[in-house]
Amino acid sequence: MINRIDWEGTPAYEMENDQLIVRICPALGSNVYSIWDKKLGRELLRTPSGPQELEEAPVQYGTPILMPPNRIRGARFTFEGREYRFDVTNSHGHHVHGMLRNQAWTVTATGHREDTTYITCVLRLAEDENVQRQYPHALELELTCELKGGLLRHSLRAVNRGDVTAPFGYGLHTWFRLDGEPEKWKLQLPSSGIWELDETKVPTGEMVPLGEAYTRLLRGDTLEGYDMDTVFQIGDYPRLAVLCRKGVELRYSASEAFKQWVVFTKGEARDYICLEPYTWVTNAPNITGHPAEVTGLRGIAPGEELNLEVKLEVIHT
Repeated sequence: MINRIDWEGTPAYEMENDQLIVRICPALGSNVYSIWDKKLGRELLRTPSGPQELEEAPVQYGTPILMPPNRIRGARFTFEGREYRFDVTNSHGHHVHGMLRNQAWTVTATGHREDTTYITCVLRLAEDENVQRQYPHALELELTCELKGGLLRHSLRAVNRGDVTAPFGYGLHTWFRLDGEPEKWKLQLPSSGIWELDETKVPTGEMVPLGEAYTRLLRGDTLEGYDMDTVFQIGDYPRLAVLCRKGVELRYSASEAFKQWVVFTKGEARDYICLEPYTWVTNAPNITGHPAEVTGLRGIAPGEELNLEVKLEVIHT
């Protein structure tokens, strides 16, 4: 079942089956801002109090879309001989979390296919003047969210309608609730190393071993005591993070184009953890000494189509 709802005066959509209620707001960045687990009677995500709070702090709730993800040092980079200058959005002079904030996406389809409910939204960057002055490319982004049982599929189709190759990095910044009980939650995160960060949370370009604490995450470790704003290189491991506690397992996975996880606990883990799949590492266009297969740096050529997928599976145990 899918319904258009009035969210305190802002249009939104609600997908529901016997396991989950998923709410998405195309009018504010196509943010999946709520996932209610009917069997456990609890919210899975950090949710805003209303649309005004989401509009004022678009990357602080639900599932913000990041393009490009995380930081760009000095808010600029060069790609194929062209310089890009972005808005400075933090005190260190960097650009943070991209240009897709609370733009209104156009809903193009909703409905059912067998036991699957879906909604598709489109955003054409050529129509956004604020994006164009920073990123002058005619990308068409088509986002489809599908709900089937306990599985939520988040698919992006990016098409370059312009005449030059567009540098492209993408990520999600998904806020999961820990209920103030990090000792009851366990995270398993397969990864091959971590990117060393400077004091402004930008990679230095060096990759270092996981170390004892993060090695424990390979097989799963409780979150009590972890304080993370950490960039993990996935390497040859599956693109899968598993967050679980008694009664529920959240399996968060991504397609092959995603090269990194960022994990953010907002201080020492207590109330929330962000699991952030990225196609390119923070500040990728400015990193030298690593091939594109490692950093995730890539472009979308004129007429080219790139398809990305992130899945959240809720399993009751």
